Amino acid sequence: MNRGEAAGRRPRGLWLAVPVLALLAGCSDSGREADGAMRMAQAPAPAPFVSAAREGSTAKLAYRHDLTVGLGPDRVAPHFAAARDRCLNEAATCTLLNSSIRDGNGASPPQAQIEVRLPHAAVAPYVAFVTAPLPGEAAGDVVLIEQATRAEDLTASITDTGRRLAQLNDYRTRLTALAEKPDNRAEDLIKIAGELAQVQSQIEEAEGTRRGLDERVDTEIVTVDFRTSRARAGAFAPVQEVWARSGPILGESAASALRFTVASLPWLPIVLFAALLLRLVWRIRRKRAHPARVPLEP
Repeated sequence: MNRGEAAGRRPRGLWLAVPVLALLAGCSDSGREADGAMRMAQAPAPAPFVSAAREGSTAKLAYRHDLTVGLGPDRVAPHFAAARDRCLNEAATCTLLNSSIRDGNGASPPQAQIEVRLPHAAVAPYVAFVTAPLPGEAAGDVVLIEQATRAEDLTASITDTGRRLAQLNDYRTRLTALAEKPDNRAEDLIKIAGELAQVQSQIEEAEGTRRGLDERVDTEIVTVDFRTSRARAGAFAPVQEVWARSGPILGESAASALRFTVASLPWLPIVLFAALLLRLVWRIRRKRAHPARVPLEP
């Protein structure tokens, strides 16, 4: 094969590179999905949940707990319904703040979230319930993937609110005593009544703020995310996870390949022109390097 034939075949290889790059783009997406599922399956389970609230503490802390529970794709909805119904059935001690569920519909894994407010004594039993298997499930079907606890110190806010309430109550008492004087004029009584109404409104607002702060200190917020995860351990757990989602993964890979092909269409004329230009330059350089031999006349 001479250099001219090799130069002539280079643009043809360029055309073959386009579908190869598209397939690589699709495979990279599916590879990331498989790697994510494998890391989630192999992640060590966190330590058992322990509430950080302590009775008798001088600090006024508001606790929030965030948990991520790994389940099989068909077990997200049952666990979400069980966690929601447990809170609704115990309305005296549990307040349902937020609940949402998203069906994957084959394109993405199902996911659900529930957020509740509980007194300190009820936090650990509720967390134990939402992280335990339901009837008919094995112990390894539910995995506590992640847990986090945050505390906000409300000591200063509660102290400031209490001090403001004491000042407002004292001011209201002095206004009331002033209004009870027998020698008040009508315009003075009108002014005092207006000031009392304004102070009473400020007292009610401050009391509402204090009740909200006290509720945050006396209770804890628990947020539970139910996500799809291959909870069962084993060497073939990642393979089973990918096989269970083979349809969505294939669809996503095909979409990525199609997206790459459509995005590359405007560049094809430029790439083709550049290939033809390179081929022309290569021929010119070849002719200069090997000039044509002129046959000698006899």
